[in-house]
Amino acid sequence: MSRHKLPCTRCGTFVSSTWRPGPCGTSSLCNTCGVQYMRRQGRPRMIDLVMDEGQAVWMSRNPGTLQWREEHVADLKDVRIRQWSNHETERIEFVESKKRKFVDL
Repeated sequence: MSRHKLPCTRCGTFVSSTWRPGPCGTSSLCNTCGVQYMRRQGRPRMIDLVMDEGQAVWMSRNPGTLQWREEHVADLKDVRIRQWSNHETERIEFVESKKRKFVDL
């Protein structure tokens, strides 16, 4: 088992056999969460970090129906999640600012 100084951004564990990349960058997910984050058996990822009404939320998929459900709010005390959240907020604001504004004549 490897020891990592920062916990998994999803489950908070400090010990994992390997550390995998996630939405917050390299080595941000433990092996279990990282495998769920990646594609499995041709299906889309089973967990993801999304912005929902201005806050970072971990989402998970029901393995049977593949329907998304909110799992829990991400811990903004973790600097990696805070940086991801700031970046995602800036990205969303940029995309919104570039949308065409249609004016009724």
